[in-house]
Amino acid sequence: MNKLKLNELQATLIKRLLVSDDHFISVRAGWGSGKTSALVFALAVWSEAHPNKSSLLITDTAGRYRQVLAPEIQKWMIPEGWVYNGLNGCWTTPNNHVIYTRSYFRPGTQDASQNSLEGLNITSGLAVIDECQMLTEEVAFKALGRLRSGPTPKLVMVGLPVWGAWWVDMATKANCDPILFSSHVNKANLSSDWFEAIKNLPEEERLAMVENQPRPKSGMIYNEWTMNHIIDGWEYNPNWSGRIAIDFGFRKPSVLILVHDPNLRADIICAEINPQEITLSELAKLILSKAAPRALKDRFPNTILLDGASGDKAGAQRSDRTAQSSFRELKLDPNEGGIGMPFKWVTDPIRTDIMNGVLRVKRLIGQRKILCTREVWEAGERASGNSFRKAILSYAWDNKEAPKKDGREDPLDALRYDVINWLWRDSELPSMIEHETNSITQKKYNQLFSKTKGF
Repeated sequence: MNKLKLNELQATLIKRLLVSDDHFISVRAGWGSGKTSALVFALAVWSEAHPNKSSLLITDTAGRYRQVLAPEIQKWMIPEGWVYNGLNGCWTTPNNHVIYTRSYFRPGTQDASQNSLEGLNITSGLAVIDECQMLTEEVAFKALGRLRSGPTPKLVMVGLPVWGAWWVDMATKANCDPILFSSHVNKANLSSDWFEAIKNLPEEERLAMVENQPRPKSGMIYNEWTMNHIIDGWEYNPNWSGRIAIDFGFRKPSVLILVHDPNLRADIICAEINPQEITLSELAKLILSKAAPRALKDRFPNTILLDGASGDKAGAQRSDRTAQSSFRELKLDPNEGGIGMPFKWVTDPIRTDIMNGVLRVKRLIGQRKILCTREVWEAGERASGNSFRKAILSYAWDNKEAPKKDGREDPLDALRYDVINWLWRDSELPSMIEHETNSITQKKYNQLFSKTKGF
C-alpha cells in the first residue's frame, strides 16, 4: 500500500476525506477511472487512523458487492491483513477497525425504516456509498442515521456520470465541491486500444460514461442543447454588445449576462448571478462587479459593457422594500443603489405567453444562436445554488405537456425574457450592433429605448 501511485481522482478523494471539514464528499467519474479502488484506498487510510472503530460500506446489490467491491478489497487488503467475517458481513483490519458491508435494497411495499442498515452503530463517523446512480437519496439519509455515535459524520458518495446526480446535488447544497473526473484520469492504467474501441459507442453514451458529460433525460424541454453549445477559449471583446437579463424571484433572482459575438453569430452566456436572500441594492453591487453600462465604463473598469437590459414585467410592478418598481430602483445611479441602466420589458400577451417564449428559445438554441462559455458551464455544476447549467438540464415537460417548475428554472426564465424582448423577430437584433469604438454616449444609449417600453 505504501508504494501505490494514486491517480488524481484517488488522491483527491483521500485528501478530502482526511484533511477537509466536508461532511459530504461526492464523486462522479467515468468508466475505468479508478473510483472503486479509490473507495478501498479511502477505507484503508481511514481505518488506519481510527483503530477500534467501525465504518460502513454500502452498494446497491449483494451481487454488485461480490462481483466488483469484494475482489478489489481482496486484491489490495488481504495482503495487508484484512479478514472477512461472512456471518456478520464485515472486514476487520489489523488494528481492529471493523468495516461493515451492506447492500441497500428495500421493496416498495416495505416502510423505509425496514432497511438493511437498521441496527448498525458506526463509531468512526464514516459511511461510503458506491453505485449511487442505482440508488436514491434515501440511502444517504439512512446512512447518516447510522453515524450517530461517532465524531462529525462524513458521507462519501460515488457514482457514474448520469444527469441530475442526486449525490452531487446533495454535496453542492452543503457547499461541498464535488469531485468530477473523466475516464482519462486513469489513462496510465487503461490501454490505448480501449480508448480507441469506445469511439464506437453511441456518442451520447461515450460523452456520459467516458468524458463525464451526461446528457439530460428524455423529456427535457431544451433537448436541442448539446455539448457543442459549450465553447472553449472564448475571449470577450469590449467592442461587442452586451446585455443583461433578470428574473425577479422573491429574494432569489437570476441574472444572465450575454454578449453578442459577431464572429460566431451568436449570443454568448458569459456570466451569471444566482444569489439567495438578497436586496436589490445588494444585487446591483453583484451585477456591477461583473458588468456595467457602457456609459459608466470609466467608473467600472474590467467589466463586461452592457448596452441593454431586460426582465419580466413583474420587475416593473414591485420592489422588495419600496413602492417603486424593481426596474426603477435598478435604473438609479450606482451611488444610489442601482446599476445606472434602464430596463426593457413587454406586456404583449403573445410574447409573454410561456409556451411562445419557450418555442422561440428552442428555435434559437437549435440554430446555435445561444451558446455558453466553458467557464460558466463548469462553474454551474459546482455552484452551491442555482445555475444555468442546472436549470437547462432539469427543465422538463409535465404530464400536461407544459413546462414543469422544479425551483431551478429561474435562469431559463431570464433567458426567455431576453429573447422575447430583443430576439422576438430576426429583424429585432439590437445585440448585433458591433461598436466601432469602446464608448457609447448616454444619449445614444437612450435612443435604443426610444421605441420600447422602459424606465
